[in-house]
Amino acid sequence: MGEGVPPLVAAGVVAEEAPAPVAALAAAQPETEVAVADAEAGTEAPYRFRLGNRPPLTGIRALALFTVLTYHSNFKTLPGTWVALQVFFVLSGFLITAMLAGEGMRNGRISLKGFYARRGVRLVPPLALTVGLLAIYASFVHVADASQRIWGDSAAAMFYYADYRQAFGHAPFFGYLAQTWSLSVEEQFYIIWSVLMVLAVAMHRRRLAYGFAIAGLVLSAADRLWLIYGAPHFNGAVFGRTYYAFDSRADALFLGCLLGLLAADGHLHQWRRWSVRLLTAAAIGSAAFLVWILLYAPLFTENLAVWWLPTTTIASGVILTYFVICPEGIGSRFVGIGLFVFIGDLSYTVYLVHFPVYLALGPGGTGWGFWPTELVRLAIIFAIAIASWFCIEKPLMRWRQRSAAR
Repeated sequence: MGEGVPPLVAAGVVAEEAPAPVAALAAAQPETEVAVADAEAGTEAPYRFRLGNRPPLTGIRALALFTVLTYHSNFKTLPGTWVALQVFFVLSGFLITAMLAGEGMRNGRISLKGFYARRGVRLVPPLALTVGLLAIYASFVHVADASQRIWGDSAAAMFYYADYRQAFGHAPFFGYLAQTWSLSVEEQFYIIWSVLMVLAVAMHRRRLAYGFAIAGLVLSAADRLWLIYGAPHFNGAVFGRTYYAFDSRADALFLGCLLGLLAADGHLHQWRRWSVRLLTAAAIGSAAFLVWILLYAPLFTENLAVWWLPTTTIASGVILTYFVICPEGIGSRFVGIGLFVFIGDLSYTVYLVHFPVYLALGPGGTGWGFWPTELVRLAIIFAIAIASWFCIEKPLMRWRQRSAAR
């Protein structure tokens, strides 16, 4: 996207569902036998991390989504909404790594075919629905530069190269799916990281996975600094190349990977009381820092690229760690309330459809005031997301679980 209005800044990260009951029972059976043997021998069974149902990890997406909807409604309120992306990236790296590591522990291997199938079933249908609705809209309403703003954006979204399209300045101004650049970053991460995890598990070298995560984090951060300080001067083009591309934004994802590996190996379990108190204080401080960023750290600044991206990544990691270690803490219970969890379940589809709806129904085009227009926008967005969730996404997830059980 060209300079002017700030680019779109959030990612719809969707956790995979728990295994089907039959598959879960089969996977748990060897651990049960080990536990019985350990009990007879008078030893404690080793701790095995289970991702399972963790409401705070879903509810946090609802809070991040709220900031995105607010900012994109007028591009003025909450100028630091880009920080929601950091939360999504760290969370995505954690969830994917915890799932892959758990599969490697249970089965001694990771199925790339199964992983890509699960990702495809979960991510592609809402994206295809969004592109289809855009095609219907474009057949009835004239859209200026539709070849790029709709069809070019749709191709970039469907084939997951929207991030580099934005980074190199080839994306149109106000593209209808410009927000999908962050989804491209995540899809490229899924492909690379799943292969690295398969390699580490196949070689039976868990430290190799840690090495991959740390190397990815360091290389991405170094690449971002090199892009900034290697340029003759900092400008919008340098910011765009730094902000949008996978190679310069992957450090947040790899920090999530590192946390996922630590959780899978039992290092985020049963901390001592003083450690939990220290973590709670750090989480409170991190949350306050992210709120400050939301209010006072706009896009297109060198400070954002150099300082705020890495510090908000760390703050997001601290908050995520708190949710894992303190699932019954006050903050975890608040973020995990039912309404937030439900909206978090819808967040991926809401993220996909919200910006096209915002562009199609602007206050200038409708002639209404801001709030009537905004209420109609939100009603359409959530109606599409709820229909997709109950009519497409949940049935596909149940079908996938039945297939896995068989």
